[in-house]
Amino acid sequence: MVELPADLSREVHRTLTDLRAAQLAATAWPAVAGDLGRLAVGVERSDPDLVRAALVPISQATFEGKVRGRLAGADRRAAMVVATKQTSALPAVGAFSAAVLILIGYLLGGWLVAAGASAFALFIFGVALAGTHTTTDRRAHRRSQGLAPTMESTEPAPTVVADAINQIEALL
Repeated sequence: MVELPADLSREVHRTLTDLRAAQLAATAWPAVAGDLGRLAVGVERSDPDLVRAALVPISQATFEGKVRGRLAGADRRAAMVVATKQTSALPAVGAFSAAVLILIGYLLGGWLVAAGASAFALFIFGVALAGTHTTTDRRAHRRSQGLAPTMESTEPAPTVVADAINQIEALL
């Protein structure tokens, strides 16, 4: 049994569990495999400093895999959200609602209240105008502006990495 501090052992176990489920770019896995080799040596020697030093790049790669997975999930349809349909009538309805709001503001308090209601009416019109774009259009716009994740393919842990994770967990 390896004599590492309990909190460090828990951290190693948690990181390895997360790494097992992570999806990383194909080019990142060889570096992770090398870091896992250093981690295995540190665990075998019961060297907390070596374990911590090897755990840092593995934790960074695991975090990157989690973030990439969440960003890539933004391109999938959410389970409880109905897909939006393009509706060209929304701007007309928004403009009519804005005009009614400004009129009611004027009738209730004159031009000063109507001016305040105009700002809110402009917001309503903007929401209605934004509703004319479909989910696909918004996703394409995000990608064109570089706001979405890269299209670099990711893959689960290769066999070499999975075997190294199993070996380290057996040592803990």
